[in-house]
Amino acid sequence: MKLYVLHASMYGHTAALADAIAKGAEEVSGSEVILKDVEDLENVDELMSADAIIWGSSSYFGEPNPKMATFLGKLGRLWATGVLQGKIGGVFGSSSSTHGGIENLLRALQTPMMHHGMIIVSNTGALTEERIKYGCPYGACATIPVETSKEAPMNLPSEAELELAKEYGALVAKTAWRFTK
Repeated sequence: MKLYVLHASMYGHTAALADAIAKGAEEVSGSEVILKDVEDLENVDELMSADAIIWGSSSYFGEPNPKMATFLGKLGRLWATGVLQGKIGGVFGSSSSTHGGIENLLRALQTPMMHHGMIIVSNTGALTEERIKYGCPYGACATIPVETSKEAPMNLPSEAELELAKEYGALVAKTAWRFTK
């Protein structure tokens, strides 16, 4: 089963979340996981061979950032031919503040998947303390404050956010397996 984890990370924060998602998906036996920045996907036709696609972006005023918007704009021909129909999908995102539009971002990232006829996996589970505090049913997410200076080390998602992202990657992979049998 082939699963793509694609990210549009502006400064590395969203890439850290993508890495955790990929690690979770890789833990599902038999999964081939391809982790890429959307700018490194040379040809969107590559996605035709995917069984599942999880894409994510940092929030840009509550919407996908410009890198993701450009990538999504390249999917028109795939939409017109219906080749992504029935594939499993998931989304993830990051924001620099609690009210930075993360839920709006995740729903905006789901919209193209719906237009493609993909099956979107919700990020739900037992209501643990971590899920109550850091979880979101629309996809994996993280609130990562902007660094205080250019010299400061990069802020990363919290351990709880990374663990929930890893669990989400595994959930999407397990769901894709059910559809590929």
